Amino acid sequence: MSDQVASNYLAELDARLLAFFEDQAQGLDIPPAVLYRLEGFIEAGVIAKFINASDLKSRLCELAERYASTEVVALYRSDERLILHLHMPEAPVYPSKKS
Repeated sequence: MSDQVASNYLAELDARLLAFFEDQAQGLDIPPAVLYRLEGFIEAGVIAKFINASDLKSRLCELAERYASTEVVALYRSDERLILHLHMPEAPVYPSKKS
């Protein structure tokens, strides 16, 4: 693999991760398909050795510190898995007025 391919991958990964964290910080929903595609993209990059697990974990922690609560940051720091954690507030649920 060329250095240019790895560089392109890392730029795209960073753009996607930034969008993921920014969207959640703005209260936007992350559709499951977007989450799963991004996790697959991450896994492919690790397998292809475009990024190593410790660098990826560091980047996830940096973005969590910038965009999320301390609880979410702690989640990323303590979780050994390379997965994305959703930290969107739960939508309000109102009981039906009909019985």
